[in-house]
Amino acid sequence: MLTNDYNLYISSTQEQISYFRFTNLLYKQDKTRDQDIAILEVGANDYFAEVDNLASGSLSISSFTDTLSTTVVDQLEQLRKIGFKNIVVANMGAIQYTPMAIQANQQDFTKVIVDTYNTQLTAKANAWAKTAADVDMFAICDFGKFIEVTASSQIVIEALGLTNVTGACLDTLDTSSSKATIAARTNVPNESVCIDPSRFYFFDNVHPAERIQRLFGYYNWMEINAQRQGKVFEPTESNLLLLIKTYKLGTPAPKPAAI
Repeated sequence: MLTNDYNLYISSTQEQISYFRFTNLLYKQDKTRDQDIAILEVGANDYFAEVDNLASGSLSISSFTDTLSTTVVDQLEQLRKIGFKNIVVANMGAIQYTPMAIQANQQDFTKVIVDTYNTQLTAKANAWAKTAADVDMFAICDFGKFIEVTASSQIVIEALGLTNVTGACLDTLDTSSSKATIAARTNVPNESVCIDPSRFYFFDNVHPAERIQRLFGYYNWMEINAQRQGKVFEPTESNLLLLIKTYKLGTPAPKPAAI
């Protein structure tokens, strides 16, 4: 919600798929199908919507991850039936590295959920792909490993020129009291005011900032190109360092921003 007068509504993945199907009834006859790529990224928002229920135990981890992974594979099948021949699905990012998880002391708890979901998604999605004979290219984008490597590798962090990996440039946590404000500030190492957003790993408490976003874009591009050649381009430390060097990602992005 933006203000009391304006509501911001973000359509669900299912709504977006249904809308595309409705507005592109003849998509299977489209000449762009060989080049078009459908990218499905689901999971993080579902986690944030259910985190309180998961933490309290009113929703079990196994029930959450099993339902979510099954739903995502069902959406992959919907994309296939629409006519997409190239499909990429991203697994869940390593949310345990976010400032939100760190400040809530939920890193271990979150890691279990992320790892469980990603394991289930990989197994179910690969099993689905074996039956999708009319899909030319299918790939699982390892968003989880990408976040894990970039947030924990000191070499990658230094190459990107980041100075803050655990705090948020824009603090959106509870500041309704002086105690909450002090707690939020003291939990952000080294910097309490975001002077240079480009040097932060996270822009807010869950979303990566500029340099990580650009690196993720180049990684995805390389992974898709590799998959089309029957190869893989994993988000390893060496591969990410190569991208950082090649595209000079250790400096602020040109404005207006571009990949």
